[in-house]
Amino acid sequence: MTLDAADLLRFLMDAALLLALARGLGEVARRLGQPQVIGETLAGVALGPSLLGALLPGVGAALFPSHALSGVLLQLVAEIGVILLLQLSGMETDVAMARRRWRSAGLVTLLGMAIPFAGGLALASLLPPGLGLHGTNRLAFAAFLATAVSLTSISVLFKILLEMDLMRRDIGQLALAASMLTDSTGYFLLAMVAGLATAQALPVARLSESMAGTVLFAVFLFTLGHGAIRAVLAWVDRRFGGDDAMLSAVVALGLTGAAITEALHVQAFLGSFLVGVQLSRIPRVGRAASRALRSMTMGVFAPLFFASAGLAVDLPRVLHPEPLVVAGLLLLVACLGKFSGTYLAGRFSGLDGWTAAALGAGMNARGLPEIVVATIALQSGAFSGTTYSIVVVVAMATSFAAPPALRACLQRMPADPSEQGRLRREAAEARGFLHGVGRVLVPIRDGRFALYAAQVVAHLAARREIDVTALHVRPVDGRPAPPATPPALGQGVHWQLRVVEPDPDLQSTVLHELERGYDLIVLGASELPGPSLFGTVTDRLVAGAPCPVFVVRLPGSARGEFAVRRILLPTAGTAADQHAGEFAVALARGTRAEVVAVHVVELDVWGEPGWTGGAGRDALLRQQVGHHSTNGVRSLGELLGVPVRTEVRTGSTGAAGREIVHAARALRADLVLLAADRRMAGREVYCGRTVEYVVRHADCPVAVLFPAGAEGRPT
Repeated sequence: MTLDAADLLRFLMDAALLLALARGLGEVARRLGQPQVIGETLAGVALGPSLLGALLPGVGAALFPSHALSGVLLQLVAEIGVILLLQLSGMETDVAMARRRWRSAGLVTLLGMAIPFAGGLALASLLPPGLGLHGTNRLAFAAFLATAVSLTSISVLFKILLEMDLMRRDIGQLALAASMLTDSTGYFLLAMVAGLATAQALPVARLSESMAGTVLFAVFLFTLGHGAIRAVLAWVDRRFGGDDAMLSAVVALGLTGAAITEALHVQAFLGSFLVGVQLSRIPRVGRAASRALRSMTMGVFAPLFFASAGLAVDLPRVLHPEPLVVAGLLLLVACLGKFSGTYLAGRFSGLDGWTAAALGAGMNARGLPEIVVATIALQSGAFSGTTYSIVVVVAMATSFAAPPALRACLQRMPADPSEQGRLRREAAEARGFLHGVGRVLVPIRDGRFALYAAQVVAHLAARREIDVTALHVRPVDGRPAPPATPPALGQGVHWQLRVVEPDPDLQSTVLHELERGYDLIVLGASELPGPSLFGTVTDRLVAGAPCPVFVVRLPGSARGEFAVRRILLPTAGTAADQHAGEFAVALARGTRAEVVAVHVVELDVWGEPGWTGGAGRDALLRQQVGHHSTNGVRSLGELLGVPVRTEVRTGSTGAAGREIVHAARALRADLVLLAADRRMAGREVYCGRTVEYVVRHADCPVAVLFPAGAEGRPT
C-alpha cells in the first residue's frame, strides 16, 4: 500500500481540524472548571457520526471516510499519542510513594475489577437474546462485556490527575498505581477472552508467554535495565550534549519499551509507561527535555488521541428505546461496580470514607481500554455494531462523569496533616532554585578539593538523586586522573568521571562542558596572595558560567573532609541571600547540622538604636529588616526539619565582614556560606568588601554562592 497525494491531503486536513477543535473545546472545558480531556473527546464526537455525520452525512464521509488510508495514519498518530502520554505518566510517578502504596494498589485492583466483572456477567446473562446485541457466541459476549466494565483508563485518569493538580497527592499516586495494575491485569484478561471468542479455547501457551515476558521485562527495567537506560543517556549526553539530543533519546527509549510489550502481545503503552518510571529516577533527563516532551504530548499528540477516540462514538445507534435501556443498565453496573469495589478496597486499606469515595470516583474513568475491548469484540463477532456503540458511549460517559464526581469528593475529604506538611515542603522546595538542580559539574584540580566538593554534592542530594560529572582536564605533565568514585558519596549521587584534553585555556574547556546543560557548577579555591579573590581561572568561570556557581575556599590547614556541625549564614534579605539560605538548609538537612542565620546592622555613632532623630529611626528599621531576613531562614528550616538559630548583630559602618568573622570564631562554625552578585573589576570577581573580608580572614572554609539570573544567565 502506497500513500498517494489525495490520502496525504486528507490526513493533513483531518489532523489539523481535529487538533484545532480539540484544543479549542479543551480550553472551553478548562475555563468551565472541567478537565481539558472532556473537551478534547467531545471534539471527536462532534466531528464523528454522532453530530457531523448525522447532520451532514456527505461532509462527514468526505472528511473521515471509513476505509481510507488517511484514517489509518490518523490512528497511528493517536497510538503514538497514547504511548507518549503514558511515558509522561511514568515520568511523573513518584516511585518511592508507589512502593509505599503497593499493597493498597493491589487490593484496589482486585476488588475494583472483581465486583464490576461479576456485575457485567450478571447483566449479560439477563439480557434477552432478541435484542441483537451479540453474535453467535453468547459466552464470549458476556466475557467481553464484563471485561469492558471492569477496566480503568490510565491515560484518561493521568490527564485528569494532572489537570486537577493531584499528581503529588497521596490519592493521585494511589489511583495511578492501581490503574496501572488494573490495565495490565485487564489486558491479560482480554487476551484470554479474545482466545475464547476466536478459538473456543484459552490460548494458554501464548498467554503464558505474554505474562512471563512482561513480568521479566518489568523486573529487568527495575534492576539492570535502570542502569542500562542511565548508561545510554550518559552516552548521548557525552557524545552529543544538549536538550534536543536528550529529548530524542528519551522518546526513542519510550518507543523501544512500547515495541517490546507490543511484541509480547501486550498493549504498547505499558512498555512506555514502565520506561517512563525509570526515567523519573534519572536527573540527567533535564528540565528542558522534560518540558519539551510534556508540551509536545499535551499540546499535540494527546488531544489528537482523545479526539480520535471520540470519532468512534455513534450516538444515533444508541438513541432508540432498547439500546438506551441497555446503555443505562450497563452504565449503572459499570459505575456502581467499580465505585463499590474501589471504595471497599480503600476502606480496608485504612482510608476514610470520603477519600475512599474520591478514589472510587477517579478509578471510574474509562476510555481507551473499554474502546479497545469493544473493538476486539466487534472484530471477533462477539459484539454487534449496536453493542459496540453502547460500550463506547459508556466509556465516554464514565470519563465525563469522573472529574466532577472526583472534585465533589475532594471538597469533603478531611485534611491529612502529614500530607499537608509534605505538600508544603514540596511546594517550598519547588519554589527554590535547588529544586531544579539535578546535574552538577565539579572540575577537579587536586584531590583535597575533589573530596570536599564530592561530599558537598552528596549532602545536597540527601533525599533525591543527582548526576555529578567530575571533569578532570588532563595536565600537560601527564599526571594520572583522580579516582572515578570518590569516597563518602551518598546513594543518591551518580558520579561520572570525564578526562578531557585541555583547550588553549582551562576555563574554555570548562565553559564548553557547561554547554551540555548543567544546573550547578562547584569550584574550589585555595588561599592566594595578591588581589585576586579566588584565582584567575575561577574568576573567569564565575563570570562566564550560564548556571549558578558555588565556590568553596579551603584554608591551608583544611584537609578536605566535609565535617559540618554548624553553618554560619550571613543574610541581608536579598534574593541571592534567599538562595544561599536554601543551600545552607539543604546542606544542614543532609549533615544534620545547625544553621545560624546572622544579620549585621552597620551603624555609626549617630545611628544607635536609642537615638531619637531620623538616624535612630533608620537604625530601628534596619534591625527590623534583619529580624525579617533571619526569620525567613528559620521558617524554611522549620518546614524542612532543620534547626536554625537567628542573630541580629550591630557593627560600625564597613565592619560587617569583621563581625561575621568574629561570629564564626565565637560559634565555632565549620562553614560560612554567603551569596554574592557577579560583578567584575577588570578580570577579577568583585564580591563587595564584606564577602572579600570574610573569604580572606575566616579560619574555616568559606563558600560563596553566585546565583543565576532570571533567564539562567549570570547576574
